[in-house]
Amino acid sequence: MRAPRLLPALLLTAALHGAASAAPLMDQRYGPDAAQIADVYLPATLTPAPAPVLVIVHGGSWKNGDKAAPEVVQNKLAHWLPQGFVVVSVNTRLLPQARPEAQAEDLGRALAWVGRQAGAWNADPDRLVVMGHSSGGHLLALLAADASMRQRTGAQLWRVSIILDGAGFDLLDVMPRPHAAFYDDAFGADPAQWAAASPAAQLRGRQPPALFVCSTLRPDPCRRSQGYADQLAAQGGMAELLGVARNHAQINADVGADNDETRAISAFIDARLAR
Repeated sequence: MRAPRLLPALLLTAALHGAASAAPLMDQRYGPDAAQIADVYLPATLTPAPAPVLVIVHGGSWKNGDKAAPEVVQNKLAHWLPQGFVVVSVNTRLLPQARPEAQAEDLGRALAWVGRQAGAWNADPDRLVVMGHSSGGHLLALLAADASMRQRTGAQLWRVSIILDGAGFDLLDVMPRPHAAFYDDAFGADPAQWAAASPAAQLRGRQPPALFVCSTLRPDPCRRSQGYADQLAAQGGMAELLGVARNHAQINADVGADNDETRAISAFIDARLAR
């Protein structure tokens, strides 16, 4: 069950009042289910050219989290709204209502909806960046890897992927090893289900350039991120790794604050959007 969204939404609205944002569009529906909603934050000043779009996918072990949580959006809004980005923070259905593959399909529907709505926001759907933390990084990696899922949902490949301490890239490697119990809740005990939800098993064709930000405080995050980045490179894609000495939660919350992590992410995004 999600935490109540009213207080975080009120706090964000207060923080953005008078800042570089127009009034946010909260709880916009991109699908028929009550969980299929997104918040849209528009720059206060329209630019002559259509704005790039940053889509944020929260983490939470595939069963928790919310699009309006301060650690998900607060610093990111403070950083990217003044640069003229439209920022969209997405909720999907969660466990036990929806398995991870269905959650990734929800993300695909949300991206298709962003593409349809972009003109009304003075935004450019071809300059789309998707950023996901933890399980949210898994969802965007799975959607990027699975062309048939994108076709079913109407999602087009985006320009840049930013994966913040992502999880579950190669479930056929993760699941037989010692792992957190929530992986069993998400992926079960059947190797066929592991493969269906594994970006590495679904990986085909062209992929967006990807930056993997990983915690150096534990051995697994950077090892697993590097392994999947190598797979993307072997397919002819472009992937970089950024290790930071922050814990799993800080890697997400600190994006947008004045630090080297934010500067590296911004440089990666700007270089790809400029091409």
